[in-house]
Amino acid sequence: MSPWCEASLEHRLGEFHLQVELALDREVGVLFGPSGAGKSLTLRILAGLVNPRRGEIRLAGRELLRLPGGVNVPAHSRRIGLVHQHLALFPHLTVLENVAYGLHDSKRERRAREWLGRMRLEGLEARYPGQLSGGQQQRVALARALAPEPELLLLDEPFSALDSPLRRSLRRELKLLQRDTGVPVFYVTHHVEDLCALGQRVFFLREGRLAGSATPEQLWAPQSPASAWAALGWGTVITGVVEHRDGVARLKWADGALHLDSPAAVAGAATAFVAPQAVKVLYPDIPVDPDLAVNAMEGTVLERYQVGASCTLHVAAAGVNWHLEFPWHSYRDVELEEGAAVRISVLPRFVEVARAGDSGEGQS
Repeated sequence: MSPWCEASLEHRLGEFHLQVELALDREVGVLFGPSGAGKSLTLRILAGLVNPRRGEIRLAGRELLRLPGGVNVPAHSRRIGLVHQHLALFPHLTVLENVAYGLHDSKRERRAREWLGRMRLEGLEARYPGQLSGGQQQRVALARALAPEPELLLLDEPFSALDSPLRRSLRRELKLLQRDTGVPVFYVTHHVEDLCALGQRVFFLREGRLAGSATPEQLWAPQSPASAWAALGWGTVITGVVEHRDGVARLKWADGALHLDSPAAVAGAATAFVAPQAVKVLYPDIPVDPDLAVNAMEGTVLERYQVGASCTLHVAAAGVNWHLEFPWHSYRDVELEEGAAVRISVLPRFVEVARAGDSGEGQS
């Protein structure tokens, strides 16, 4: 039986070359990888907003794209919903009008109100996007994308600007919505917590190529985390043991240790992941925030390079090669040339831990 969605895409933008093949059933597929890997471009091609040089897309038994070959169903006829990172709500339309925007039958207002109810937005129908909280805006954007009953939903880091509690709440709602509607989802994220909580299939993108795919369970299996994350070549992976002392949980390995945010972290063998954006450079001769001080390390810059507006740093510290990414204009007063001594740290809450053999549900 063929997958619900199949895509083989090839496109060039300047020197960037995208070449990916994806297959998804009625499930949540996560596109995961560093900035510039081609995740958002892949979504835009699937949605019909960008025409690739060549490619094929089949969705629910329909052929949406075949180039060369002349098949290219326009975006408005693909039955694909898209939620951008910046949501793109219409500021001049009310909440009700935003949700009803993509509906074109006589029941459009009733269906829009039904979706507002499902998203717990009753009573906000007459408000404008600028009068809503961030979480409410996210729910309106999801309601607008789902109201036309799409056959595929594309989410481009929709929760990236939200704090952790609200992010977790919306993530749970999205998971329930997906189970209820059966609409398959391609979800772009930089957050491993999103990946493990939402994803049923993970697609690793790197430099425009598919570096591999796996289930979240496979990523955290005892025999595979190092090789799975190495396929991506992004972030910092540490294997060690979680220990508890004086009410504090630490991940310890041969040459170092990290304080963890959760004192309830399960003791024993574990693997931790730290995203590149979570590792911070500490300024010399400036007092360090206590939360950062507990995980401060002395290291040496191994490599530094810039891609667009993002700077990448690799630092050897505590027996680990740490991967850092930050805007190019950050740390301009710190010596970060290759070979330079540097202090780095990571906040305990950004150390994402899974006990060896777990699926990731128990991450701190």
